[in-house]
Amino acid sequence: MADSRTWMTAGLLALASGCGAQEDAVMPAAVEQALGACTHSVTTNTYDGPLYWGTLVFKNTGTVAITNPHILLDVPSGATCDYDPAGWTHTQSGRTCSFTRTSALTVAVNASYTFNYSTNSNASWTATNVRVQSDSCGGTSPGGSGLTANQKKVAEGLTSIWENDTPTLDYAYSENIYDGRGYTSGRAGFCTGTGDAIQVVQCYRALRTEANGNRLAKYWNALTVINNRFLSTGQSQASTAELDAVGSWTSDWAASFNTAATQADFKQCQDQVSDALYYTPTITEAAKWGLTQALTKAALYDASINHGFDGMKDLIRKANTALGNSGQVAPVVGYNGITESAFLQKFLEKRRDVLAADSTWVEAVDRVAAYEKQRRRGNWDLGTALRNDVRARDCWGTTYPASGYTVRNINPDGTWSTPSSYTYSCQ
Repeated sequence: MADSRTWMTAGLLALASGCGAQEDAVMPAAVEQALGACTHSVTTNTYDGPLYWGTLVFKNTGTVAITNPHILLDVPSGATCDYDPAGWTHTQSGRTCSFTRTSALTVAVNASYTFNYSTNSNASWTATNVRVQSDSCGGTSPGGSGLTANQKKVAEGLTSIWENDTPTLDYAYSENIYDGRGYTSGRAGFCTGTGDAIQVVQCYRALRTEANGNRLAKYWNALTVINNRFLSTGQSQASTAELDAVGSWTSDWAASFNTAATQADFKQCQDQVSDALYYTPTITEAAKWGLTQALTKAALYDASINHGFDGMKDLIRKANTALGNSGQVAPVVGYNGITESAFLQKFLEKRRDVLAADSTWVEAVDRVAAYEKQRRRGNWDLGTALRNDVRARDCWGTTYPASGYTVRNINPDGTWSTPSSYTYSCQ
């Protein structure tokens, strides 16, 4: 963990992650389809300032062809993407340039593709946060407007407080919190017993062999045995016996990030799987329901990490029904006068009730209140610094237990600090 709090508090924080699967709401077929379907490695990433020319080469390291890829990359502040390569068109939001295909393109398994772009910058640098997405990758191409780079940092930082008690994403974190899902690890609480940790390892194996420093490669057969049980039963797998017979999973997971030679590859795989399973599907789901505000998308994203994507969708259905939209008409915003604020309020209340009704989850109920406080404050674009200095009891009464999360201050650019003083309030 990121601090020296007791195991009980740390365990509750990690428990809030949900490992991408809400119990009794698992969809093994969807996990099986996504498992290893699309992964890639960026083998070249340069920008030659004097030539105004950027070059990306990515290799399809997955098990299916990547069709009509969608390439996103972040350029330095002040740089503007100003060129559409043949077969591509682009948009830019803040520092993020997003390139989509105007004609068909297929990148076969094990094949590489060279992508060139240009900006108005004459300095030399390396693009950051490079992502390659595609509809052929289990629905990972975004179907709606995503968060800006800074909004995503704020959203991920807030979720990371519930995961690891710090807005800094903890890629090295790993422990068994004894919630029936095996080892919980990494920035999104990937679990060995719910089908998402294995996807990180498969991506990582495609980038590095065991001989090349991959400490997790030796667990592959054991992970496969556990994952097959998960897929065949639809139930989270608590046992770590197969992994423990091979080595120390938690130590090897941490070392994979803490070792300089392997850190970039391991981080890339965690980011890639987190985006594919949680962030991008959430953005698409938000667009379906007409939800456009950054705060709403951040709240839905956190619910996807906490309850699993299907658990988050179930909360949407409950919110719709409570608002009189039992027919699940989409978009919901504008339907019979429903506003986005009314929807988010009801969504958070339904999520609060799910957490509060389960003895395993009730200690995580405060995480919902943080989004309710920002809704009441009207911080829709996450453009105002926010704190998690609020508990469920502050928003909805005194019957909820306090979760004990450390209060952090997150700025609109994603930087953060720990305030020396604060007052709990939902206003």
